[in-house]
Amino acid sequence: MSTLMTSHDQLGRDLVRRAPGPAELDPKRHARSRRIAGLILAWATPVLLVAAWEVSARFGSLDTRFFPAPSTIWQAGVRSIQDGTMTGAITATVRSLLIGYGAGVASGVALGVLLGLSWVARSALEHTLVALYTLPKLALFPVFLLVFGLGSTPQIVLVAVSVFFIVVLASTTAVISVEQGYRDAAAVFGAKRMQLLRHVIIPAALPAIATAIRLTAGIAILVIVGIEMVSGDRGLGYLIFQRSQVFDPGTMYAGVVIAGLIGVAFTGLVSFALKFAIPQQRPRFRHS
Repeated sequence: MSTLMTSHDQLGRDLVRRAPGPAELDPKRHARSRRIAGLILAWATPVLLVAAWEVSARFGSLDTRFFPAPSTIWQAGVRSIQDGTMTGAITATVRSLLIGYGAGVASGVALGVLLGLSWVARSALEHTLVALYTLPKLALFPVFLLVFGLGSTPQIVLVAVSVFFIVVLASTTAVISVEQGYRDAAAVFGAKRMQLLRHVIIPAALPAIATAIRLTAGIAILVIVGIEMVSGDRGLGYLIFQRSQVFDPGTMYAGVVIAGLIGVAFTGLVSFALKFAIPQQRPRFRHS
């Protein structure tokens, strides 16, 4: 019994005397080391995959008719940029992306806030919007072609519509979900309707709205590249599809890579911009 008690006491003393780890001795250095390690791992994975692809293609493990070496894709991409083919496609895609995405976000946020504030408007439109949201957006594209004709306009409208429904429903829910306590506190201090909206409701709803805006950035690039493949005479989607039809896999893969880079850059820029749009403090109001 005494031996058991001694062992228990010794275990307790060992636990109490546990040496501090690196994170406790130097938290800043530990955090910096973790960030560097994460960055190395993030870059190591794609670099190793590309290296393995290059080696496999050079030594005949891959059929280069369908999977050309990354060096070949690079050369094809450089040539297409030099002759203007790729730059023209990038310009067309980015233009349609920015216009459609901007229109969808702006209209979605505006209507969503209105629906969140007005039960009359919400009762009249919410069920219709939900029904239209579930409709495959590609099914609407023939309608847009019929109304707007050929060209980039139907593609821009499709991007805007795809973004709009997600943003409007998220914005409506965000405004409705603002805690009643914030509204009551503003009323106690005599806040008028516009002051309530500006200093209480919008700041409180903005994080949820920003999440929808961030998610739809990726959806927008998927929609525009996809619809350019189906119907278009310019843009990255059209270039990728057209190069596959003439059996030019180097330029085709270069277009795919550039489309992916545009998507990463665009979503990153949207996320970066949203950091400045979201107030870090709680909703506030001024006494008038």
